[in-house]
Amino acid sequence: MSKAEAIDEAETPRRRVLVLGLDGATFDIIRPLAEEGRLPNLARLMDEGAWGVLDSTLPPVTIPAWVSMMTGMNPGKLGLFDLLRREGYGVEPNGYCFANHAPIWKILNSYGVRTGVMNIPGTYPPEEVDGFMVTGMMTPSKESAFSYPSKLQSDLGESGLDYEIDLPHWQYFDEGDFYKDAIKITEKRGRAAEYLMEHIPCDFYMVVFTSPDRLHHLLWDKRETVEAYWEELDRVLGGLIEAVGEEATVFVVSDHGFGPLERTFFVNEWLRRNGFLRAKRKINERAIVKLGRIAEKLYRFLHERELLKPVAGVLFKVVGLKRLQRYTYSYLSNARLEGRVNWNKTKAFSAVHTPHFGQIYLNIEGEMLEGCVHEDERDELVSVLMEKLRGLKDPKTGASVNVDVYSSRDVYTGPHLEEAPEIVFMLDGGRCEIDAKVGEDRLFVEGALLTGWKGTHTRDGVFIARGPEVRPGFRVEKASILDVAPTLLHSFGIPMQDEMDGRVLDEIFKDDSRFSERTAVKPIMEGESDVSSFDDEEKALIEERLRKLGYI
Repeated sequence: MSKAEAIDEAETPRRRVLVLGLDGATFDIIRPLAEEGRLPNLARLMDEGAWGVLDSTLPPVTIPAWVSMMTGMNPGKLGLFDLLRREGYGVEPNGYCFANHAPIWKILNSYGVRTGVMNIPGTYPPEEVDGFMVTGMMTPSKESAFSYPSKLQSDLGESGLDYEIDLPHWQYFDEGDFYKDAIKITEKRGRAAEYLMEHIPCDFYMVVFTSPDRLHHLLWDKRETVEAYWEELDRVLGGLIEAVGEEATVFVVSDHGFGPLERTFFVNEWLRRNGFLRAKRKINERAIVKLGRIAEKLYRFLHERELLKPVAGVLFKVVGLKRLQRYTYSYLSNARLEGRVNWNKTKAFSAVHTPHFGQIYLNIEGEMLEGCVHEDERDELVSVLMEKLRGLKDPKTGASVNVDVYSSRDVYTGPHLEEAPEIVFMLDGGRCEIDAKVGEDRLFVEGALLTGWKGTHTRDGVFIARGPEVRPGFRVEKASILDVAPTLLHSFGIPMQDEMDGRVLDEIFKDDSRFSERTAVKPIMEGESDVSSFDDEEKALIEERLRKLGYI
């Protein structure tokens, strides 16, 4: 370090940043509670800093949203369009989500900034960092190696923190027990983060809390319960804000927003009725298909009579619900689509992705195993499908449905565009989920028949920033999830990377703010990763965890 650099560093306060990731956070919850004084820590951040809605990715799903946030890249550059990726006519879990991309912690490390990241979805398996890493959602199990350094895993256990990665809410049939465990896991996450912050000093910390999302899905209609949870979460956040110190800059971000789930749309049935998909008349009666149908009919019967929870609780104890869920989901995600479609007479279909958005693929000749759509038909077919979707009406009422529909080529850019669905869409502003089941005899059903969810994702996420250089009381307008990584880099005096699609939110900083410019101390190893992809056993474990979370 030169003498001039040493003087400059001495004059410039040490930069410390804490990022609090709140999965599924929405100002629809935060703002009124903050105004009532029930969220004092979040209210203080908003009063003393800048805040506004953060526009999520399309789709507004955990993966790709968190990965786009951490890289500043759109899904077309990442090759991530959902929790699952299409494989032929089926789906499978994504591999390591940050392979061949430079996330924020890797860039910061290359500029000499030590980083500690905890529970960010898609970070499994953990990679070597200057600092520490504890992986998040998409980690196969608690028995998997989920930390770097590897000793952290045993340290968290031996310290009596009893760390939990996630809250698998599909295993619960008692809302009271579910709520209590949501609080416990949130408190454990906070204690573990404080422990790591105390023992491993870093300049950049990021901690993600996933329990808000899990709670909103299941208990969105229980407003008092949701509000009580947020009061407890605010208390935990207060401990982390205090631990990082008053001179630190604190950011609060969410991968997407949340709102009520009102109904479900069966997209493949719509495609069938409009002549784009041909279903088989006879379906292979394999044992798993038979069991799946029986389970599905039983589920529907019990759900309609409000007997699901007590009966399921007995099954869980006596029969072993895990096995029943595995067989049922295998049926729902594979047999109900792949085995029910006459592919050589099908032009368009929806794969079994997560239900927060709609997607339509074309059965292109040469790309799909039984493709029947010629390449020169692609553009016209996409236009016809989009026009028909925009004209969608409720068959019962005849009322027009609010449809936001896009060609993937209009919303994504990058080398992975060919892997994207041809069409992506949302209904009723996200309040209507989209189910890819084949064989349903209706277009819409009230609520979420399979999951029983009461809330679902919206694109309106949360952005809050408070620190010495941040404008107090400033309202942020038109912020994108792609802007988070460039803005975090800027707060360390690091330039935005060329491959990023977002921008620095310069407007949140004071006019006289001063950031000492950093110089890279080592190259960013983009395109190379020592982290391997998942093996078959890990994929199976991840699928099991996603089923427990209700996402597939």
